[in-house]
Amino acid sequence: MADLDIPADLLALKRDYYAADARCYEIAAGLPSSVDVVALEANPDPERQADLAEARSERLMLVEEINRHPWLANAENRYARWVALSKAAGEGVAATAE
Repeated sequence: MADLDIPADLLALKRDYYAADARCYEIAAGLPSSVDVVALEANPDPERQADLAEARSERLMLVEEINRHPWLANAENRYARWVALSKAAGEGVAATAE
């Protein structure tokens, strides 16, 4: 469909979002579990927690930019466009990972 031609800038934003999301998971994986911290079996890592807060902030900024993009914001069927965007950006991420 012609109306599902995704703008390149939006596709780049979505790919940046996926990268930021992966970074959040990567940082979180390096932190001790909250259960271990509460049980005093591990110490929190303030530096990594700050890194995680910064990565989450970047991820939030990207998702807000994506949602405000006119291609999505003015869509009659926003869900269909969101799915198309996610699929197209995911395919690009998978292709670059190979």
